Amino acid sequence: MLFGRMDVRPILRCDAGKELEVAVAELLAVGDYPEIARWIQFPRGLMLFLMVPGDTRSGAVYVYDRCDGIWYFVDFQDQNYGGYSLAELDVLLDRCYFLRLVENPRCLGRSEWFLTPGQAPQAVAGRC
Repeated sequence: MLFGRMDVRPILRCDAGKELEVAVAELLAVGDYPEIARWIQFPRGLMLFLMVPGDTRSGAVYVYDRCDGIWYFVDFQDQNYGGYSLAELDVLLDRCYFLRLVENPRCLGRSEWFLTPGQAPQAVAGRC
């Protein structure tokens, strides 16, 4: 099954209010400078889809909470261990409504989420 229970881990703290380009550069340095395949930003959040250059199934989702200065790594308990493709990212964005969480990234750390194509994100525990 594609997606399912979402695993969100804070991986890097930056100074809140830091310029986006600087916060992104700090994340890229930690990850040995992967390729930015997608960049979607909102007033409170930024989502990056990073890939290993030349590997079309290596994508990983990162969300930056612009207010708190925290980078989150987002993964799913879906048996997809090597990463995601751009087509799978499109399903996450278009059919799972993931960007609703990116718009308010504080929700990521306050609840557990379950994402299924065709449905809005479902909070499993906690509240946003």
